[in-house]
Amino acid sequence: MNRNHTLVQTFSVPVSLVFIEGQVPLLNKYCLTTHVITSGGRTLTEFAERYQIRYDTVPYTRSVTPLHDLFCLWRTYQIFRRIKPVIVHGNTPKAGLLSMLAARLAGVPVRVYEIHGFPFESRKGPIRWLLMSLERLSCQAATHVLAVSNSLRTKAVNQHIVPAKTVTVPHNGSCNGVDALHRFNPATLDSEKVWRLKQTHDLQGPVVGFVGRLTRDKGIIELAMAWKMIREDFPNVTLLLIGPPELEISHEKEIIDALVGDTRARQIGFVPDVEYYYALLDFLLLPTYREGFGNVVLEAAAMEVPSIVSRVTGTVDAVVENETGLFCEPYSAASLAAQIRFYLNNKEKIREHGRNARVRVLRDFDPVDVWKAKYAVYEKALQSAGFLPFPSEKARC
Repeated sequence: MNRNHTLVQTFSVPVSLVFIEGQVPLLNKYCLTTHVITSGGRTLTEFAERYQIRYDTVPYTRSVTPLHDLFCLWRTYQIFRRIKPVIVHGNTPKAGLLSMLAARLAGVPVRVYEIHGFPFESRKGPIRWLLMSLERLSCQAATHVLAVSNSLRTKAVNQHIVPAKTVTVPHNGSCNGVDALHRFNPATLDSEKVWRLKQTHDLQGPVVGFVGRLTRDKGIIELAMAWKMIREDFPNVTLLLIGPPELEISHEKEIIDALVGDTRARQIGFVPDVEYYYALLDFLLLPTYREGFGNVVLEAAAMEVPSIVSRVTGTVDAVVENETGLFCEPYSAASLAAQIRFYLNNKEKIREHGRNARVRVLRDFDPVDVWKAKYAVYEKALQSAGFLPFPSEKARC
Protein backbone atom coordinates (compact mmCIF):
# COMPACT_ATOMS: atom_id res chain seq x y z
CA MET A 1 0.00 0.00 0.00
CA ASN A 2 1.03 3.59 -0.57
CA ARG A 3 2.10 5.44 2.56
CA ASN A 4 -0.05 8.43 1.60
CA HIS A 5 -3.76 7.60 1.87
CA THR A 6 -6.81 9.53 0.70
CA LEU A 7 -9.44 10.83 3.11
CA VAL A 8 -12.60 12.12 1.42
CA GLN A 9 -14.68 14.72 3.26
CA THR A 10 -18.23 15.24 1.91
CA PHE A 11 -20.59 18.16 2.50
CA SER A 12 -23.93 19.11 1.02
CA VAL A 13 -22.91 22.75 0.46
CA PRO A 14 -19.49 24.45 0.41
CA VAL A 15 -20.29 26.81 3.29
CA SER A 16 -19.98 23.78 5.59
CA LEU A 17 -16.28 23.50 4.76
CA VAL A 18 -15.74 25.64 7.87
CA PHE A 19 -16.25 22.34 9.73
CA ILE A 20 -12.74 21.27 8.65
CA GLU A 21 -11.02 24.66 8.43
CA GLY A 22 -7.40 24.23 9.50
CA GLN A 23 -7.45 20.41 9.66
CA VAL A 24 -5.76 19.65 6.34
CA PRO A 25 -2.11 20.49 7.28
CA LEU A 26 -2.27 18.34 10.41
CA LEU A 27 -3.69 15.38 8.51
CA ASN A 28 -0.98 15.80 5.87
CA LYS A 29 1.60 15.28 8.63
CA TYR A 30 -0.13 12.00 9.40
CA CYS A 31 0.05 11.00 5.70
CA LEU A 32 -3.65 11.49 5.02
CA THR A 33 -4.40 13.39 1.81
CA THR A 34 -7.71 15.28 1.96
CA HIS A 35 -10.11 15.23 -1.00
CA VAL A 36 -13.38 17.19 -0.80
CA ILE A 37 -16.73 16.48 -2.42
CA THR A 38 -19.53 19.04 -2.23
CA SER A 39 -21.74 21.11 -4.52
CA GLY A 40 -19.81 23.68 -6.54
CA GLY A 41 -19.13 27.32 -5.86
CA ARG A 42 -16.50 29.93 -5.17
CA THR A 43 -16.22 28.88 -1.53
CA LEU A 44 -15.14 25.40 -2.63
CA THR A 45 -12.53 26.56 -5.14
CA GLU A 46 -11.06 29.06 -2.68
CA PHE A 47 -10.85 26.38 0.03
CA ALA A 48 -9.18 23.93 -2.35
CA GLU A 49 -6.66 26.53 -3.48
CA ARG A 50 -5.89 27.61 0.09
CA TYR A 51 -5.03 24.07 1.19
CA GLN A 52 -3.84 22.75 -2.19
CA ILE A 53 -6.26 19.83 -2.22
CA ARG A 54 -8.26 18.07 -4.92
CA TYR A 55 -12.02 18.15 -5.09
CA ASP A 56 -15.04 16.91 -7.03
CA THR A 57 -18.46 18.50 -7.28
CA VAL A 58 -21.76 16.69 -6.85
CA PRO A 59 -24.96 18.79 -6.92
CA TYR A 60 -26.28 17.69 -3.52
CA THR A 61 -29.44 19.39 -2.25
CA ARG A 62 -30.57 19.83 1.35
CA SER A 63 -34.17 18.88 0.57
CA VAL A 64 -35.46 15.39 -0.23
CA THR A 65 -35.38 15.01 -4.05
CA PRO A 66 -35.52 11.25 -4.79
CA LEU A 67 -34.60 11.14 -8.49
CA HIS A 68 -31.93 13.79 -8.17
CA ASP A 69 -30.58 12.07 -5.06
CA LEU A 70 -30.21 8.80 -6.99
CA PHE A 71 -28.14 10.64 -9.58
CA CYS A 72 -25.96 12.13 -6.83
CA LEU A 73 -25.55 8.69 -5.25
CA TRP A 74 -24.35 7.25 -8.58
CA ARG A 75 -22.02 10.20 -9.18
CA THR A 76 -20.53 9.86 -5.68
CA TYR A 77 -20.06 6.11 -6.17
CA GLN A 78 -18.21 6.75 -9.45
CA ILE A 79 -15.84 9.17 -7.73
CA PHE A 80 -15.05 6.67 -4.99
CA ARG A 81 -14.36 3.95 -7.53
CA ARG A 82 -11.97 6.30 -9.32
CA ILE A 83 -9.94 7.68 -6.41
CA LYS A 84 -10.16 4.63 -4.10
CA PRO A 85 -10.09 6.40 -0.71
CA VAL A 86 -9.28 4.54 2.49
CA ILE A 87 -11.62 6.79 4.51
CA VAL A 88 -14.84 8.59 3.62
CA HIS A 89 -16.01 11.09 6.22
CA GLY A 90 -19.60 12.17 5.58
CA ASN A 91 -20.82 15.49 6.99
CA THR A 92 -24.29 17.10 6.90
CA PRO A 93 -27.42 14.96 6.45
CA LYS A 94 -27.77 14.68 2.67
CA ALA A 95 -24.11 14.38 1.69
CA GLY A 96 -23.54 12.18 4.73
CA LEU A 97 -26.28 9.73 3.73
CA LEU A 98 -25.35 9.51 0.05
CA SER A 99 -21.61 9.28 0.68
CA MET A 100 -22.03 6.55 3.30
CA LEU A 101 -24.18 4.48 0.92
CA ALA A 102 -21.85 5.09 -2.03
CA ALA A 103 -18.76 4.31 0.06
CA ARG A 104 -20.27 1.05 1.25
CA LEU A 105 -21.13 0.06 -2.32
CA ALA A 106 -17.60 0.99 -3.44
CA GLY A 107 -15.99 -1.06 -0.68
CA VAL A 108 -14.36 1.83 1.18
CA PRO A 109 -12.92 0.23 4.35
CA VAL A 110 -13.50 3.12 6.80
CA ARG A 111 -16.75 5.07 6.62
CA VAL A 112 -17.23 7.81 9.22
CA TYR A 113 -20.54 9.62 9.54
CA GLU A 114 -20.45 12.77 11.65
CA ILE A 115 -23.75 13.91 13.16
CA HIS A 116 -23.87 17.72 13.26
CA GLY A 117 -27.49 17.93 14.38
CA PHE A 118 -30.88 16.32 13.89
CA PRO A 119 -33.34 18.18 11.61
CA PHE A 120 -36.10 15.80 12.76
CA GLU A 121 -36.10 17.37 16.24
CA SER A 122 -38.11 20.34 15.00
CA ARG A 123 -40.43 18.32 12.74
CA LYS A 124 -43.63 16.36 13.33
CA GLY A 125 -45.59 13.63 11.66
CA PRO A 126 -44.44 11.68 8.58
CA ILE A 127 -41.54 14.03 7.78
CA ARG A 128 -40.11 13.44 11.27
CA TRP A 129 -40.33 9.67 10.79
CA LEU A 130 -38.69 9.96 7.35
CA LEU A 131 -35.80 12.09 8.60
CA MET A 132 -35.19 9.75 11.54
CA SER A 133 -35.17 6.77 9.18
CA LEU A 134 -32.62 8.43 6.92
CA GLU A 135 -30.37 9.17 9.91
CA ARG A 136 -30.55 5.51 10.93
CA LEU A 137 -29.64 4.49 7.38
CA SER A 138 -26.60 6.80 7.40
CA CYS A 139 -25.39 5.29 10.66
CA GLN A 140 -25.99 1.72 9.49
CA ALA A 141 -23.94 2.33 6.34
CA ALA A 142 -21.07 3.81 8.38
CA THR A 143 -18.40 1.85 10.19
CA HIS A 144 -17.96 4.62 12.77
CA VAL A 145 -20.21 7.48 13.91
CA LEU A 146 -19.15 10.76 15.50
CA ALA A 147 -21.40 13.23 17.33
CA VAL A 148 -20.39 16.86 17.88
CA SER A 149 -21.80 17.00 21.41
CA ASN A 150 -22.64 14.71 24.30
CA SER A 151 -26.30 15.71 24.31
CA LEU A 152 -26.51 14.91 20.59
CA ARG A 153 -24.95 11.51 21.25
CA THR A 154 -27.50 10.89 24.02
CA LYS A 155 -30.33 11.86 21.68
CA ALA A 156 -28.99 9.55 18.97
CA VAL A 157 -28.83 6.59 21.35
CA ASN A 158 -32.18 7.27 23.04
CA GLN A 159 -33.96 7.61 19.69
CA HIS A 160 -32.36 4.35 18.50
CA ILE A 161 -30.56 6.13 15.68
CA VAL A 162 -27.28 4.38 16.48
CA PRO A 163 -26.05 1.91 19.15
CA ALA A 164 -24.12 3.50 22.01
CA LYS A 165 -20.98 1.44 21.28
CA THR A 166 -20.76 2.86 17.74
CA VAL A 167 -20.93 6.61 18.38
CA THR A 168 -18.10 8.77 19.78
CA VAL A 169 -17.79 12.43 20.79
CA PRO A 170 -14.23 13.55 19.88
CA HIS A 171 -12.47 15.42 22.70
CA ASN A 172 -15.03 17.75 24.39
CA GLY A 173 -17.24 18.09 21.34
CA SER A 174 -17.78 20.68 18.56
CA CYS A 175 -16.96 19.94 14.94
CA ASN A 176 -13.72 21.90 14.73
CA GLY A 177 -12.99 23.67 17.99
CA VAL A 178 -12.50 27.45 18.04
CA ASP A 179 -9.39 29.44 17.18
CA ALA A 180 -9.45 31.58 20.32
CA LEU A 181 -5.76 32.51 20.09
CA HIS A 182 -5.78 34.18 16.70
CA ARG A 183 -9.08 34.79 14.92
CA PHE A 184 -11.55 34.91 17.83
CA ASN A 185 -9.39 36.89 20.22
CA PRO A 186 -10.43 40.40 21.34
CA ALA A 187 -6.79 41.34 21.87
CA THR A 188 -5.84 40.73 18.22
CA LEU A 189 -8.61 42.74 16.53
CA ASP A 190 -8.05 46.06 14.80
CA SER A 191 -9.61 48.51 17.28
CA GLU A 192 -10.01 51.16 14.60
CA LYS A 193 -12.06 48.76 12.47
CA VAL A 194 -14.29 47.96 15.46
CA TRP A 195 -14.79 51.70 16.02
CA ARG A 196 -15.69 52.24 12.34
CA LEU A 197 -18.28 49.47 12.47
CA LYS A 198 -19.88 51.09 15.50
CA GLN A 199 -20.09 54.37 13.61
CA THR A 200 -21.39 52.72 10.44
CA HIS A 201 -24.23 50.99 12.24
CA ASP A 202 -24.88 53.83 14.69
CA LEU A 203 -24.28 51.76 17.82
CA GLN A 204 -24.32 54.05 20.83
CA GLY A 205 -25.72 51.92 23.65
CA PRO A 206 -25.87 48.22 24.55
CA VAL A 207 -25.93 45.86 21.57
CA VAL A 208 -27.48 42.39 21.50
CA GLY A 209 -27.16 40.11 18.53
CA PHE A 210 -28.20 37.02 16.65
CA VAL A 211 -25.66 35.17 14.47
CA GLY A 212 -26.84 32.48 12.08
CA ARG A 213 -29.35 31.72 9.37
CA LEU A 214 -32.53 33.75 9.78
CA THR A 215 -34.82 30.76 9.76
CA ARG A 216 -37.64 29.43 11.91
CA ASP A 217 -35.57 26.58 13.40
CA LYS A 218 -33.13 29.10 14.85
CA GLY A 219 -35.94 30.66 16.89
CA ILE A 220 -36.23 33.85 14.88
CA ILE A 221 -39.97 34.07 15.57
CA GLU A 222 -39.45 33.94 19.33
CA LEU A 223 -36.61 36.45 19.04
CA ALA A 224 -38.86 38.87 17.16
CA MET A 225 -41.60 38.55 19.78
CA ALA A 226 -39.15 38.91 22.69
CA TRP A 227 -37.63 42.02 21.11
CA LYS A 228 -41.08 43.55 20.86
CA MET A 229 -41.61 42.85 24.57
CA ILE A 230 -38.44 44.58 25.78
CA ARG A 231 -37.55 47.28 23.24
CA GLU A 232 -39.62 50.08 24.79
CA ASP A 233 -38.15 49.50 28.26
CA PHE A 234 -34.58 49.76 26.94
CA PRO A 235 -34.66 52.57 24.35
CA ASN A 236 -30.88 52.69 23.84
CA VAL A 237 -30.43 48.99 22.96
CA THR A 238 -29.74 47.92 19.36
CA LEU A 239 -30.31 44.46 17.86
CA LEU A 240 -27.93 43.08 15.22
CA LEU A 241 -29.07 40.27 12.92
CA ILE A 242 -25.93 38.73 11.43
CA GLY A 243 -26.41 36.01 8.86
CA PRO A 244 -28.15 35.13 5.60
CA PRO A 245 -31.96 35.24 5.51
CA GLU A 246 -33.71 31.92 4.90
CA LEU A 247 -37.20 33.01 5.80
CA GLU A 248 -40.02 30.71 4.76
CA ILE A 249 -43.42 32.06 3.83
CA SER A 250 -45.60 31.53 6.88
CA HIS A 251 -48.37 33.11 8.87
CA GLU A 252 -45.69 34.69 11.07
CA LYS A 253 -44.21 36.64 8.13
CA GLU A 254 -45.53 39.93 9.48
CA ILE A 255 -43.64 39.33 12.74
CA ILE A 256 -40.38 38.77 10.86
CA ASP A 257 -40.92 41.76 8.58
CA ALA A 258 -41.50 43.97 11.61
CA LEU A 259 -38.26 42.75 13.22
CA VAL A 260 -36.13 43.26 10.11
CA GLY A 261 -37.68 46.67 9.50
CA ASP A 262 -37.34 47.90 13.07
CA THR A 263 -35.42 51.19 13.25
CA ARG A 264 -33.31 49.82 16.10
CA ALA A 265 -32.51 46.52 14.38
CA ARG A 266 -29.69 46.10 11.85
CA GLN A 267 -29.88 43.24 9.36
CA ILE A 268 -26.24 42.70 8.43
CA GLY A 269 -26.42 39.51 6.36
CA PHE A 270 -23.47 37.18 5.90
CA VAL A 271 -20.06 38.61 6.84
CA PRO A 272 -16.65 36.90 6.37
CA ASP A 273 -15.15 38.72 9.37
CA VAL A 274 -17.78 37.75 11.92
CA GLU A 275 -15.29 38.11 14.78
CA TYR A 276 -15.52 41.90 14.40
CA TYR A 277 -19.29 41.75 14.79
CA TYR A 278 -19.02 39.65 17.94
CA ALA A 279 -16.83 42.48 19.25
CA LEU A 280 -19.81 44.83 18.89
CA LEU A 281 -22.09 42.69 21.08
CA ASP A 282 -22.78 42.77 24.79
CA PHE A 283 -24.34 39.31 24.53
CA LEU A 284 -25.60 36.82 21.96
CA LEU A 285 -29.13 35.45 21.51
CA LEU A 286 -29.78 31.95 20.16
CA PRO A 287 -33.36 30.81 20.92
CA THR A 288 -32.92 27.83 18.58
CA TYR A 289 -35.15 24.75 18.47
CA ARG A 290 -32.20 22.38 18.00
CA GLU A 291 -28.44 22.39 17.49
CA GLY A 292 -25.61 19.97 17.05
CA PHE A 293 -23.42 21.98 19.36
CA GLY A 294 -23.94 25.69 18.75
CA ASN A 295 -20.67 26.84 17.16
CA VAL A 296 -21.66 30.51 17.21
CA VAL A 297 -21.96 30.28 20.99
CA LEU A 298 -18.35 29.08 21.24
CA GLU A 299 -17.15 31.75 18.83
CA ALA A 300 -18.90 34.45 20.84
CA ALA A 301 -17.51 32.95 24.05
CA ALA A 302 -13.98 33.18 22.69
CA MET A 303 -14.67 36.89 22.15
CA GLU A 304 -15.77 37.23 25.81
CA VAL A 305 -19.41 37.51 24.75
CA PRO A 306 -21.85 35.40 26.82
CA SER A 307 -25.01 33.93 25.32
CA ILE A 308 -28.68 33.44 26.08
CA VAL A 309 -29.69 30.15 24.46
CA SER A 310 -32.71 27.88 24.54
CA ARG A 311 -32.31 24.71 26.59
CA VAL A 312 -32.20 22.15 23.78
CA THR A 313 -29.93 19.48 22.31
CA GLY A 314 -26.51 20.93 21.55
CA THR A 315 -26.82 24.24 23.35
CA VAL A 316 -26.72 22.52 26.75
CA ASP A 317 -23.12 21.59 25.89
CA ALA A 318 -22.19 25.06 24.63
CA VAL A 319 -23.20 27.03 27.76
CA VAL A 320 -22.51 26.48 31.45
CA GLU A 321 -25.60 27.90 33.13
CA ASN A 322 -25.05 31.07 35.18
CA GLU A 323 -21.33 30.83 34.47
CA THR A 324 -20.83 31.40 30.74
CA GLY A 325 -24.39 32.33 29.83
CA LEU A 326 -28.10 31.86 30.49
CA PHE A 327 -30.80 29.49 29.32
CA CYS A 328 -34.31 30.33 28.22
CA GLU A 329 -37.06 27.82 27.58
CA PRO A 330 -37.45 26.71 23.96
CA TYR A 331 -40.37 28.12 21.95
CA SER A 332 -40.94 30.76 24.67
CA ALA A 333 -40.59 34.43 23.76
CA ALA A 334 -41.52 35.39 27.32
CA SER A 335 -38.68 33.32 28.79
CA LEU A 336 -36.22 34.81 26.31
CA ALA A 337 -37.41 38.34 27.09
CA ALA A 338 -36.99 37.72 30.83
CA GLN A 339 -33.38 36.64 30.39
CA ILE A 340 -32.63 39.61 28.13
CA ARG A 341 -34.00 41.88 30.84
CA PHE A 342 -31.82 40.19 33.45
CA TYR A 343 -28.63 40.78 31.48
CA LEU A 344 -29.49 44.37 30.56
CA ASN A 345 -30.15 45.12 34.23
CA ASN A 346 -26.98 43.31 35.41
CA LYS A 347 -24.09 44.49 33.27
CA GLU A 348 -21.48 43.10 35.66
CA LYS A 349 -22.96 39.62 35.11
CA ILE A 350 -22.48 40.09 31.37
CA ARG A 351 -18.81 40.89 31.88
CA GLU A 352 -18.30 38.07 34.40
CA HIS A 353 -19.95 35.47 32.18
CA GLY A 354 -18.00 36.73 29.17
CA ARG A 355 -14.68 36.31 30.95
CA ASN A 356 -15.64 32.83 32.12
CA ALA A 357 -16.75 31.88 28.63
CA ARG A 358 -13.40 32.72 27.05
CA VAL A 359 -11.50 30.81 29.72
CA ARG A 360 -13.64 27.74 29.03
CA VAL A 361 -13.08 27.89 25.27
CA LEU A 362 -9.32 28.22 25.70
CA ARG A 363 -9.29 25.26 28.08
CA ASP A 364 -11.72 22.86 26.43
CA PHE A 365 -12.05 23.62 22.70
CA ASP A 366 -8.60 24.07 21.22
CA PRO A 367 -8.92 23.09 17.53
CA VAL A 368 -5.77 20.96 17.52
CA ASP A 369 -7.16 18.84 20.34
CA VAL A 370 -10.34 18.21 18.31
CA TRP A 371 -8.37 17.36 15.16
CA LYS A 372 -6.12 14.92 16.98
CA ALA A 373 -9.13 13.24 18.58
CA LYS A 374 -10.68 12.72 15.15
CA TYR A 375 -7.41 11.40 13.77
CA ALA A 376 -7.28 8.92 16.65
CA VAL A 377 -10.64 7.57 15.44
CA TYR A 378 -9.27 7.26 11.90
CA GLU A 379 -6.09 5.53 13.05
CA LYS A 380 -7.89 2.99 15.21
CA ALA A 381 -10.41 2.29 12.44
CA LEU A 382 -7.70 1.79 9.82
CA GLN A 383 -5.74 -0.55 12.04
CA SER A 384 -8.92 -2.53 12.77
CA ALA A 385 -9.44 -2.80 9.01
CA GLY A 386 -6.01 -4.37 8.62
CA PHE A 387 -3.96 -1.38 7.56
CA LEU A 388 -0.39 -0.97 8.74
CA PRO A 389 0.14 1.52 11.60
CA PHE A 390 0.43 5.07 10.39
CA PRO A 391 3.64 7.02 11.04
CA SER A 392 3.93 9.48 13.88
CA GLU A 393 3.20 13.17 13.35
CA LYS A 394 6.92 13.92 13.00
CA ALA A 395 7.54 11.24 10.38
CA ARG A 396 7.81 12.06 6.70
CA CYS A 397 5.33 10.58 4.29
